Amino acid sequence: MHIQGVISQATMPSSPPLQSLVALSARIGQDLNLVQAGGGNTSLKENGSLWVKASGKWLARALEEDMFLPVPLADIASNMTAGRESFAAYRTRSGTVLRPSVETTMHAVLPHRVVVHVHSVAAIAWSARADGPESIRSPFEGLRWAWISYIHPGLTLAKRIEEELPDKPDVLLLGNHGLVVAGKDCDAAEKLLYDVERRLAVDAQPAPAADKQALERLTRRTQWSLAQDDEVHALATSIRSCKVAAGGTMYPDHCVYLGPAAATVRGGESIDQAVERYMTRYNYRPSVLLVEGKGVITTKDLNRASRELLLCLKRVIERIPADVSPTYLEDWQVAKLMNWDAEKYRISMARGQL
Repeated sequence: MHIQGVISQATMPSSPPLQSLVALSARIGQDLNLVQAGGGNTSLKENGSLWVKASGKWLARALEEDMFLPVPLADIASNMTAGRESFAAYRTRSGTVLRPSVETTMHAVLPHRVVVHVHSVAAIAWSARADGPESIRSPFEGLRWAWISYIHPGLTLAKRIEEELPDKPDVLLLGNHGLVVAGKDCDAAEKLLYDVERRLAVDAQPAPAADKQALERLTRRTQWSLAQDDEVHALATSIRSCKVAAGGTMYPDHCVYLGPAAATVRGGESIDQAVERYMTRYNYRPSVLLVEGKGVITTKDLNRASRELLLCLKRVIERIPADVSPTYLEDWQVAKLMNWDAEKYRISMARGQL
C-alpha cells in the first residue's frame, strides 16, 4: 500500500485550529440528528495541507481516536487534474495509516478554511423531496447557498461544486445526500451549521405504537428479533413511512449500511417469504424487515452503525410532509455506490462496531 504523509508525531504540532476542529467534530458527531456512524466529515486547511477526517472513522470519537490526516493540497490538485478518484493512505499525527475521506476533493475545492459535511436528518428530509429545489428557497432566504442535484460522491461531486463557486456559497444542500457548511474558522462554521439546522427544522409526524406481541410471535425460533431501538418501529407502524422506506433508496448511507430500499413483511407473509421476495428484487440479503403495521425486526447481529442509520431513516421519512413525494436514487446509482471500492472500505471499517 502506498503511504504518503510520513511525518513523525513529534514534528507535527497540534495547532489550536486543529484542536478546535477535533472538538467541533466530536460535538456534532455525538448528535444523531447530524451524523450517524462513520458518515459526515470535517476539514481544516492549514500550511498547504487539508486536515480531513479519515474514511470510515466516527466523528463522535474524535476526542478519543486520532483520525485526521494531513493531505497536501498539491496532491489533491494533482489527483483532480489526472481524474484520479482514490487517494493514497496517509499517516495521522500518531502514525496510524488510514485513507482520507471519500469527500476529500469536495473539501479541497471549497475556498473556506473550515468545511463541515453532515448527513443531517433535517437536510436529507429536504433534499429528498420532489419539490426540494423550489421549497428550500424560503428557509434559505438571506444565506449564500446552492442546491446540488444528486451526483455520485467524490471527484464528480467536487467538480460539480466547482461550477457554483463564482456565486461564493457558504451552504450547499446536496440532493438526496446531505448538507455542507463552510466558514473562516470552526466557530463560524459551527454557528452557520446550527443556523441552517434551525431553518430546516420540521416536526415529525406521529405514528401508532408497535405490536410487540405480534413481532415476538413472528420472530420466535428464528435468527430475528425486535429492533433494539423502540423509536424505529414507527417506520413500519406508519403505513406511509413503510411505503416510502420500501419505495427506494433516498441517500447514500442508507444503501451503504443497510442495503438498497427497505425490506417489508406483508400481511400473511413469513420472514422467509419476505426475505426471498426482497432478494429476488435486489440480490441482497436484508438485515432489517419492516413488518407492515406491526413494527421492525432485525437480525440479531445488527451492528451499531446499521442501527444508527435505521434511526436516521425513520427520522428522515417522518419529516417529509405527507403531501410531498419523496425522491429516490436510481438503481444504477445505488449499484455504483454499493460496488464502489471507497464505500466497501467504509463498510469494512463499520464492521465490529458495538
